[in-house]
Amino acid sequence: MKKLLVKSLMRVLGLLPLWLHYRFAHLLAFLAGKVFRYRVKVVEENLSASFPDRSPAELRTIKNQFYRHLGDVLAETVWFGASRGPKRLRRSRLVEISNVEVLNGLYEKAPGVMVLMSHAGNWELIGGIASYNYSDKPSCFTEQNFCVVYLRQSSPLWDSIMRDNRTAALLDPKGFPGYLESRQAVRYVFEHRDEKKIYNFITDQHPYFKSRDFLKVDFMHRECESMRGAASLACRFGMAVCYMRMPVESRGHYKIEYIPICDSASDMEADDIMRRYYKLLEADIEAQPWNYLWTHNRWKKFPK
Repeated sequence: MKKLLVKSLMRVLGLLPLWLHYRFAHLLAFLAGKVFRYRVKVVEENLSASFPDRSPAELRTIKNQFYRHLGDVLAETVWFGASRGPKRLRRSRLVEISNVEVLNGLYEKAPGVMVLMSHAGNWELIGGIASYNYSDKPSCFTEQNFCVVYLRQSSPLWDSIMRDNRTAALLDPKGFPGYLESRQAVRYVFEHRDEKKIYNFITDQHPYFKSRDFLKVDFMHRECESMRGAASLACRFGMAVCYMRMPVESRGHYKIEYIPICDSASDMEADDIMRRYYKLLEADIEAQPWNYLWTHNRWKKFPK
């Protein structure tokens, strides 16, 4: 009953026009940053350590911009969840792939493509990736060949709600095979190794599971632990690897760009792939400091 009520409420809210959601986003940003002070201390510590050359006034500006962006992310996610197929999403042009030919080239030459992405832009919109090509060049994306890896929510209720929300723009959300829980991803890749797939891994988190098999990287002026599972899988199967950047072009418009890291991961070490990924991510964060999920503590074992 609770699940039905929450889904119904999100469905009704999601049917409202996107411009009205952005009005709500202002309120969400104010409540999160000023009233409930959602992880404000973590955000302030992360920004201070990541931008040591910025003044206190500049850091406050970035913090306020971040919460405004977070409000937009939440509002866009609710709006996205009311999609029933790709038509409404495409009409909005909320997300656009700027260089689909790069991904097409990697996909054509390799047995598969590993896309390394982060919590920049709006990562909750990736389920609509097959609809984001507006160029006259064909896209290699189909609902049968792209996969999105996610971390299961601790609440079964919210895990189910987010699953429905993230796949709302698909033509066949119930039959979509590519929504992979992180614990299932390795087995899925092995079982489908003879099929050409595009795997989208969010790889900027602190490692999900307790393990000694992690990589230490320098990221935003601090050492942190990094997952290497996606890069290791790419190396194992000789996939092409690219970095997906998602800058904010303007409010209501993200532009995805694919940056090749290698044509075949069998020619690189997994650790080198991940270090290259973090350098590319750092450059994007420097360009848009607020366009990143600063509420996550990715430096748990390496405080500043």
